[in-house]
Amino acid sequence: MPAFQMNKAESFNLDHDNVYSDSEVDLGNTMSNSDNSDIEKSDADFQKSYGFEKSYDLTNAYHYSSDSYDYIDTNVETRALIDCDVVPSIALGQIIDDVAGFELEEVNDLKKSFKEYDDVAYWLTALVGLSPTGALLLKTAADYDWNLAFSGGEQDGWALNADDFIATLNHAQVQPKALMRSPYFLNTLVCDFIHALRDIWLEENNTLDYQNHHPEMILKIERMRAADIEALTLQVIWELRSAGYSELWRHVLGSERGDMAMLYSRFLERDPASLYDGRALLVAFKQWYADEDRINMIDRVALEICDDILMSSDQRRVFANQSIATEDLAQLFALPEGRPYLNEMLNDVLKNPYYASMHNQINEAHLYHIIRDLEVCYVGNVPFRDPVLADKIFPDYTKTLK
Repeated sequence: MPAFQMNKAESFNLDHDNVYSDSEVDLGNTMSNSDNSDIEKSDADFQKSYGFEKSYDLTNAYHYSSDSYDYIDTNVETRALIDCDVVPSIALGQIIDDVAGFELEEVNDLKKSFKEYDDVAYWLTALVGLSPTGALLLKTAADYDWNLAFSGGEQDGWALNADDFIATLNHAQVQPKALMRSPYFLNTLVCDFIHALRDIWLEENNTLDYQNHHPEMILKIERMRAADIEALTLQVIWELRSAGYSELWRHVLGSERGDMAMLYSRFLERDPASLYDGRALLVAFKQWYADEDRINMIDRVALEICDDILMSSDQRRVFANQSIATEDLAQLFALPEGRPYLNEMLNDVLKNPYYASMHNQINEAHLYHIIRDLEVCYVGNVPFRDPVLADKIFPDYTKTLK
């Protein structure tokens, strides 16, 4: 018999107070005493009726109390408040000081004991520090007080919060202990960490104001930025391969950057000195433009940046048309030690259709809409190419604009 029905039957036994008694009652005889509701009930019948009604009070029948449900402290003064805007992070400078001088064997030992994401952060920093290029990128991030955080959000890869100096890596909802048994996700996390470090370097050395340049120039710079990040990542991974950690190179060969990695390694085999003068990087940088999907994805990001600038401004004519000196671009995309490697091809990147043309019609239409918004002024949702004409038709336009 179900527990609820059992307690309902036992409630008719008024000889004891324990509602959990195992004694049985003749339900038929008991119910026959109160069949006629028109007859005035005696005190005993009233007690029986009251006992029957009380049996449906599950709180009393099961001896539950309101205190048993009170799992939350309602006292605001004593209850700890959680700030959802604060991302738990750890300072890269602190990690670098703790793992300075680690050898590959010590780095591999760190990978055997992942318990929290802080352990993963220590291992990532110790591993990338084995690369000379990676060590310089880490030093730059630490000098600018950047922190490392992990998140399981929808955005893949990495994200930079320049206001709070936090680089966030997506751990794809994989727990730290599981990362030790998942080479794919672990190597993906390493690649994203190197991407984030190079992105931090570019962020801190970028002196360009996008509002001073045409949207087409912004698209070119964002393409160069993406190609540079991928090329520098390959160099760090190659240096880790030389240090004895080769599984990361095998991972990147099977990824969407495999074409860049193959050309990079092939060029190094023919000319090992190209690793030090930047010529191997140039090969990988150029190869990035060979994939239209990579270009289309970065173009969407660049167009969203233009939209954000346009919508956040009080006036439509926010983009100027200033030119950028090739020396400034070369210095922006220099190697971590400060040596520019794009000098010989910057003019080609800015003017050659292979590097500058758009391949996606939707992105192209999006760019034309932005340019059109820059060339016209809106008065009451009516576009005008000539502000003087708009002022004649709507005399208050100039006053409102000012």
